[in-house]
Amino acid sequence: MFGSATASYQVEGAWNEGGRTPSIWDDYCRTHHKKVACANVADDFYHRYRDDIKLMVQTGLQSSRFSVSWSRAMNWNPETKRMQPNAQGLAFYHALVDELNANNIVPILTLYHWDLPLELHTELSPQGWLNPDITDHFMDFAMLMFHELGDKVDFWTTFNEPLTFTTAGYASGAGAPGLKKSETFAYIVAHNVIRSHAAVVKAFRDLKASSPPVVHQKARISITLNSDAAYPLDATNPLDVAAAERKMQFELGWFLSPMITGDYPAVMRGRVGDRLPRFTPEETALVKGSYDLLMLNHYSSKLVTDCGASPKSKSPCKKLSKGWERDLGVDISHSNELPGSRRSSKDRHGRLNCGWFTAYPPGYLETIKWLHAADPTADILLTENGWCGNEQVENMDQLWYYQEYVAQVHKALVELKIPIIGYTAWSFLDNYEWGSFAPRFGLYYVNFSSSTGAKDEAYEPQPTGLERIPRPAAKWFGHVAKTKCLDGWTYEGPTKQEELEGLESVSEQSFSRWMLAIIGVLAIVGLASMAAVGRNIMVQLSSPNARRLPRETDPLLQANTMI
Repeated sequence: MFGSATASYQVEGAWNEGGRTPSIWDDYCRTHHKKVACANVADDFYHRYRDDIKLMVQTGLQSSRFSVSWSRAMNWNPETKRMQPNAQGLAFYHALVDELNANNIVPILTLYHWDLPLELHTELSPQGWLNPDITDHFMDFAMLMFHELGDKVDFWTTFNEPLTFTTAGYASGAGAPGLKKSETFAYIVAHNVIRSHAAVVKAFRDLKASSPPVVHQKARISITLNSDAAYPLDATNPLDVAAAERKMQFELGWFLSPMITGDYPAVMRGRVGDRLPRFTPEETALVKGSYDLLMLNHYSSKLVTDCGASPKSKSPCKKLSKGWERDLGVDISHSNELPGSRRSSKDRHGRLNCGWFTAYPPGYLETIKWLHAADPTADILLTENGWCGNEQVENMDQLWYYQEYVAQVHKALVELKIPIIGYTAWSFLDNYEWGSFAPRFGLYYVNFSSSTGAKDEAYEPQPTGLERIPRPAAKWFGHVAKTKCLDGWTYEGPTKQEELEGLESVSEQSFSRWMLAIIGVLAIVGLASMAAVGRNIMVQLSSPNARRLPRETDPLLQANTMI
């Protein structure tokens, strides 16, 4: 599968329509720093999903990963103190999945992408994911979705990036619900997430085995984990080598190891001590093996040195936040020294849009290999990968990123025979990036207005707003998705047909404006240049050096799963 991803709070908008009630992110964006934007409208995907799916088809996408807004699918019942189904919200997700299936796009459904219903944070004590009873509430949600969509969806994810929302929401305070300065919260939350995941996977398998089955027989379930690649700053220094491996264990191993061995990594047990919760024997049995395949998000790589003992460390351990970050004990401040790496795009003021981002293509392969080594028998679905860009439409760094990173996937699949069944770009559209609309990850540029992130209810997008315009990477991505070839395709600039295809989902007013621009370009450039572009593309497509993803390693031919 060659596809793209979105997430409910980041793209849907319609924050108070169709029976949806607030999530912790609706609250966080209003009650924290004034510069934190909200996603009341976002991409307005709730109203425009049919047009966006048409764009997916035009781009050649074979899969679409999305998440369900828990507080859209269910509402809080103050009498029972439980969430209950919301028919309007469920109808939206039925319509979305039906539209994807009707267009032969495989839906990949994520149950939880960070937007916990607000009442599950405010009404429970301890709050939200700190409460062990959250497992029961999450089970209610999962069972509802299995019964609603179990016969329509073949790929399910329980949680997206638990590493990110546990550390950002419950350690650094950089994300909802904004809790920080605790040495234990992140570990407690992670423990409850893993317990919830394992319980839901068991329920999924039971429903799959029931008579008649509630869940489709081909359906599979997992959890989407994320990690940077970690390289030692000094490969001859045992402390740096240990620090790099420790970073992998504290990020990917934190959630992967319990599913493989039934417990957390030994290095975490040693460094965290009694602050790291323990599984009961029954929980260990439930957690171990609680995946049908492995799922991975990856964006960036880091050069790592030990924060305490390395003479090259710029960040002493005592300056790291108490808890998970200090327990990890690494300094990543040298990451921009990775040879051949690139930092993110810059904003209009010359500042990096993503300070955490260091693109280093070989790191993708190393992370895939690390994951594969944990269970060489498991299929791998690559669920997010993408470039942190800016407002620029013609972003050639993004094109470079996808070309180089997909080449690493090709190497893993063809040369190393790692069973990768799909690759997913983040993201299909520019969207809300957890507090801001400035970082742009979209294959399609979206022209957000200055009011898009407003905290009040007044802003409504105009029919001519929020246009989707393909970036060069979208055009290359479509070429690869359709041809299955890495053939040296180069971007020659927009052509008339490409611009027309990129405008089918926008209004007639916008269409007319773009047509005038296209006519002007044609008058200047002339038909001869277009013919030259066509000849160049034909030469590239017929190149003997083109790398084709081989049919014998193409699982889609047998099971609707491929890259």
